[in-house]
This record gives sequence, structure tokens and C-alpha cells, in this order.
Amino acid sequence: MALRHKWLKEASQELVSTLDYVQSYFGERSVQMVYSEVSARIKQLKTFPDSGLRYKDLSFNGKEVRISHMKRSSIIYCHDEETLLILAFWNNRSNDSIVPDLLSAR
Repeated sequence: MALRHKWLKEASQELVSTLDYVQSYFGERSVQMVYSEVSARIKQLKTFPDSGLRYKDLSFNGKEVRISHMKRSSIIYCHDEETLLILAFWNNRSNDSIVPDLLSAR
């Protein structure tokens, strides 16, 4: 059975910011492609939540943090038996050394 999913407010804002950027520089077709890729990945993670890589030794509210890489971005998440929680929508060009601080502020 697939998990339900929930986005943290900050993660949702990161996705919206990314889609706005793509819209501004690449157009609507590109936005649809990115959104479709994210939707497909979320669907996969809801069914196979451990398919993402363990992200270092980080945990969030006692749950191990995982990352699922896509072409230009990644989904940072954790899960329990019922819920896939999206913690961050990460631009792969960014320095990932700030992720621990980013997550501790959420």
C-alpha cells in the first residue's frame, strides 16, 4: 500500500520557486516537464520509500533522512509507516554542506 505524502511548507516553497525560475527562463513546456518528473518521483517514493539513498547520518524527528536524485534537483525526505514527508526540494547545483543546518531549522 502506498504512503500518503506531505510537503513541509519550506519544501513546497522551494518547489514553487524552482517552477517559477523554470517558467521565467525556459517556458511553460519546461515547467510541465519538471512538474511531471517530480510527480512521478513522489509516486515512486510513496510506493518504495527506501529507494532513495540514506543521506549521511542525518535524522529528522527520529526518522532517517533520504535523498532521491533527479536530473537537476533532488527530493530530501523521511518516512514512517504511513507518511512520506518531503523535507526539502534541493537544487543539485547548490552546496549540500548546508543541508544539516537547513533541516535543523525546519
